[in-house]
Amino acid sequence: MADIMQQSKHFRRMAIIVVAIVILVPVAAVAIFAASFNPDRYKPQIVAAVERATHRQLTIAGPLHMRLSLVPTISASGIVLANPPGFADADMATLKRVEARVALLPLLSHRIDIVKLVLVDPAITLEYGAAGQPNWLLSQPRHAKAIITQSLSVQKSTGQKIALQSVSIENGTITYKPPVRLVPLKPGATQAVPHGQPVTLTIAHFTGRADALDAPLHVSMQARYNSAPFTLDGTVGPVARLTGTGNAPWPVDVTLGAAGSDLHIKGSVAHPRLLRGYVLDLHATIPDLAALDPYLGGMNAGKSGLPPLKSVDVKAQLTQTASGLLPAISNASLTAGRSDLESWRKGLSIASLNATMASLDQPLNVAMAGQYQGKVLGLEGTAGPLGPILEAAFHGTKPAQPGNPATMQRFGINLAAKVGNAQFGVAGGIASPAKLAGVALKLTAKIPDLAHLSDLAGMKLPAWTNIGLSGLLTDPGGQGLDHAIGLDSLAVSSDQAQFGGAFSLIFAKAPDLQAVINAPRVDLTALMRAMPKPSASASDGGNPPAPAPAAGKHAGTGPLIPSTPLPFGLLRRGNGNVELTIGELMYDGATYDAITAHGLLQNGVLTVRPISAELPGGSVSGTLNVDATANPPRVHVTEAAPAFRLAPLLTLLGLPNAAGATVQLYADLAGQGNTPRGIAATLNGNLGMATVNGEVDGALLNRLFGNALGAAGLPAGMVGAQGPVSVRCFAARLDAKNGLASLRAFTLDSSRMYLTGTGTLDLGAERLNLVLRPQVRMGNGSAPVPVAINGTFRNPHAGVASPGAYGATAASLAQQLGGANGNTVLGRFARQLGIGIGAPPNPQSCRGALALARMGHPGPMPVTAAAPGVAPAQGTTPQGGPQNLLQSLFR
Repeated sequence: MADIMQQSKHFRRMAIIVVAIVILVPVAAVAIFAASFNPDRYKPQIVAAVERATHRQLTIAGPLHMRLSLVPTISASGIVLANPPGFADADMATLKRVEARVALLPLLSHRIDIVKLVLVDPAITLEYGAAGQPNWLLSQPRHAKAIITQSLSVQKSTGQKIALQSVSIENGTITYKPPVRLVPLKPGATQAVPHGQPVTLTIAHFTGRADALDAPLHVSMQARYNSAPFTLDGTVGPVARLTGTGNAPWPVDVTLGAAGSDLHIKGSVAHPRLLRGYVLDLHATIPDLAALDPYLGGMNAGKSGLPPLKSVDVKAQLTQTASGLLPAISNASLTAGRSDLESWRKGLSIASLNATMASLDQPLNVAMAGQYQGKVLGLEGTAGPLGPILEAAFHGTKPAQPGNPATMQRFGINLAAKVGNAQFGVAGGIASPAKLAGVALKLTAKIPDLAHLSDLAGMKLPAWTNIGLSGLLTDPGGQGLDHAIGLDSLAVSSDQAQFGGAFSLIFAKAPDLQAVINAPRVDLTALMRAMPKPSASASDGGNPPAPAPAAGKHAGTGPLIPSTPLPFGLLRRGNGNVELTIGELMYDGATYDAITAHGLLQNGVLTVRPISAELPGGSVSGTLNVDATANPPRVHVTEAAPAFRLAPLLTLLGLPNAAGATVQLYADLAGQGNTPRGIAATLNGNLGMATVNGEVDGALLNRLFGNALGAAGLPAGMVGAQGPVSVRCFAARLDAKNGLASLRAFTLDSSRMYLTGTGTLDLGAERLNLVLRPQVRMGNGSAPVPVAINGTFRNPHAGVASPGAYGATAASLAQQLGGANGNTVLGRFARQLGIGIGAPPNPQSCRGALALARMGHPGPMPVTAAAPGVAPAQGTTPQGGPQNLLQSLFR
């Protein structure tokens, strides 16, 4: 017995030793490993693995730490993932610190169970490179389908399953920078301009917790979209389902809150890893729609923002479709309650708004009732179905699935709107809505006063009255509105004008405009009078515009001919063929009939031929040719106006327009340049203007010649005093060569003055070199007093001419005082001084000047009466008086 007990004692001792060896040795080994293990040694391998997977440079500034246990904690700091070359920012993502508790045993079965994950200060910037590629495509696959395929292949090859029980994000930032577009500044130079505003999502705090690794995740987030705060609360399925673990539907029950509004999303997703097989119910309640304006992130281009609709309620059900991109939308509805929209549009309010749609293959029904400035406002009708158009928007111009054209649904529209007594309508349809092709929409409108709709339109509209409009909107050729747009059978009538016709615009690399416009009646004065008056803009602080400079004051010191580039580039971008006919054009009390113009633009060359019209005193015709392909562009203008009322021309020039005269105007001018000043500097050709037997106001003569008469010491007030002035004749002609215009003829014969002139105008330098000779009475005769006009077009100055310009004056005096043959005492004295006394000087007689100004065209002649200041014809009886008695002593 003793031996047995002794053996048992030895056995127990040996068992204890064995157990001690089995337990203590591994523990000792783990302790020794933990004491000697340094995870930082593996940092180069970790960095290399990440760089191979992402094709980006990874930096881990801080050391790697691991606290060993059955659920060890791994941490790292100073993590930076760089962008590849070609991006504005050097880094794509930065992370101040990451900490993860990962269970060890599941790693043996290729599962990564993250018990807790903490991210501190993550910052991610999503942007586009110089070639337009996004930086979030780490391996740069060509299509989204390739990304999904790549992701699936990686998961299948690694076989890793990831589960997450707790996650926390502190102070995270995600910034999205839109792509840039190149804007041309000048030939050969461009500037990159962002196509939209950057968007920033700032996560102040995000937590996600589950009761177990395979349990639903309860999420909560406080964040800001740009500077607008919002929250997210609710429950989603377990993270493990996102990596293929399990096959149960993934539940979703979350609420997004912002500015007092809530969006509740509830449903399930059959395949959450691919976001497929979802069935979601959406319900949004919005107390005030305008409060959501800050969340548009720069997408709202309008200054007025969202309308302040109240009590908005939106419902819809979204279901996954076979195409995978566009969901099936059913049981959709939108309602809004009574809303005062005065802050959005003056005088606007609605009593109710209802829109319903059973499904995307059914029409959308709309009904709205309200008031606009105390008048009834209404909208009702149907449009749809919307499905084919939305499919085209998601899949391009072609349908996602090829279909039988015979079974494709036509998109129909039948909408009617009313604003007070104004009525609007659109009716018709689109045969192929997926391509927006086969469009036939009839547009109608009846508007008593267009200006009354200004507040509703958000801009000032002209006060055109009793407008009636009808037309047919089409897509010429049936290839879709993205290819061409047309308006046929257009008819517009109003109190101010009546016109109609048709036009089409083909959108191509070189757009092509075709139009035929016929206007039986246009009251241009009434149209312009009804235009909205300009108001002070915000840029000038709301102050009224500054008054125009007073007469005689110069508005500036720079060149008078503008150097603003002309839009010749537009002529090189497209083609066109426009025919215009105006039966009756009324302007400034005159009526112009039978106006026609035919413009043809082809390959950068614009030809307008003919331009013709019947003016009050006769016809006018002309041509215009612009060759925008030349460098610099060439412009050639011809004009022939045998009878043109002077008053409208004076109005155009900003001169006193009290005139009763008919003008003949002829021009044949050509120049080359990119600006009006450049064209003027190279001008070649002729310009002539003539009128006879008319009447103007003396204020016009004062504006034109007052300074010159004053410089000659003549009583300008006598000539330019207000009141009617008879114009026996006026004739002027300019001959231009390479920008230097010579005054070949210039004669004015009026009841107050007789004026001739010579000289040049340098159109490039904008300088004057003229000599005017106004004649002053000396008894029954007169003598020209030369006046020089020099300086610039903007700042001319007048003075007494140089001595060389007095030859004609001396000859005229000698002729008048020396008798017909120069046999008087003064006549002989003048001859001894070398002053000619033969035939009287001929200072551009009316007959000669008119012939030059009319360039060989016929025209009326002035009445036969002596010009003021010119001696009476021979055979007439001189008037009595001391001057005549004195003159007789020298005969």
